[in-house]
Amino acid sequence: MIKALKTRQICLFVIVFLPIMKFFMMPSVLAECADRDLWISVTVNFLIDVSTVSFALFLLKDENADFFGLIEKRFGKTVGKIFMAAYALYFLLKTLMPVNEQKDYVEYTLYITDPHLLTFMPVFAVIFYLSLQKLRVWGRLSDGIFIIALFGYSLLFALSVPNTNPEELLPIGASGIDGVLKGSIKTQNWFGDGVYFLFFTGEYVKSKKSELKILIAYLISFLITLIFVAIFYGTFSSIAFRQKFALTEICKYTTVIDNIGRFDYFALFELLFTAIFSMAIPFYFAINLLTRLFSANKPTLVAIIVCSAAAAFHIFFDQYFVTVQNLILNVASWYFLALGSVLPIITCFLLKGAKKNEEQIG
Repeated sequence: MIKALKTRQICLFVIVFLPIMKFFMMPSVLAECADRDLWISVTVNFLIDVSTVSFALFLLKDENADFFGLIEKRFGKTVGKIFMAAYALYFLLKTLMPVNEQKDYVEYTLYITDPHLLTFMPVFAVIFYLSLQKLRVWGRLSDGIFIIALFGYSLLFALSVPNTNPEELLPIGASGIDGVLKGSIKTQNWFGDGVYFLFFTGEYVKSKKSELKILIAYLISFLITLIFVAIFYGTFSSIAFRQKFALTEICKYTTVIDNIGRFDYFALFELLFTAIFSMAIPFYFAINLLTRLFSANKPTLVAIIVCSAAAAFHIFFDQYFVTVQNLILNVASWYFLALGSVLPIITCFLLKGAKKNEEQIG
């Protein structure tokens, strides 16, 4: 069996694509819930995600199929289709906030005059194209975009740190456990990063200490996010919850920018370029699952339907998206937590137990 990915590519996928979607609206939502303890909420979510990855890594490390292929093999096609349908809905819901964040960000920060609603729609053509690619293509994209993303992250942090007052993050625990947990639950839409690894199980070439390398990659992704939210709150403190577009706001008061202009746009455009691919990831996996669910020979028709429906949704619900946003943050967050972490961990144990039974019967 030819593996689609290498361990290096999975690590770069995690570092390049997973942090950037947390740089738009999520910090302001966290600040509203947990105030100065927002970084603790991020840490809680990381621990949840890395637990999911760890169980998948070590319980399914000897398998030669992805998570959903294993479910079909061990528990039957009916159970497999139920899982595929549940996770297809999971990924479709996860597309809503990132697309709207990007659309609002582009319209409200990069244009002098109010652009037409259709200005953002060509991005769905890019999403459509990316959704039709093989898994190995995403591995190559991780290799190719790594330098761009690394430069963007580094420049953004370098420009932002001088404006940061670390004392704003003290005292630790001032918001209490309720605020921290509320922030953690409410931002599940942007986390659940461990669920992506379920598609990589059995699909990558294992190298020496593969498990350790992948876990380190998730740690680096977490540290990038943690540094960003810490800088964000250290810059805006008590008014951080009002700063919806954290990516732009975080470094605009830098002295360098005052002297030579918006030099930070170099970092912003590199990260926005990376974010397009990151935004397409849940579409890719949703279309992949729907194609398998309906036993479609080619994903093209499924991709056309999904991308067209998503574009129409954002056109017709543009003025009412606040209601959609509230549903995602306050109701669907529990669905994200259940399918992003709880169910995968339980299922990994069941798959491991089913394999042992097969071996004993054999």
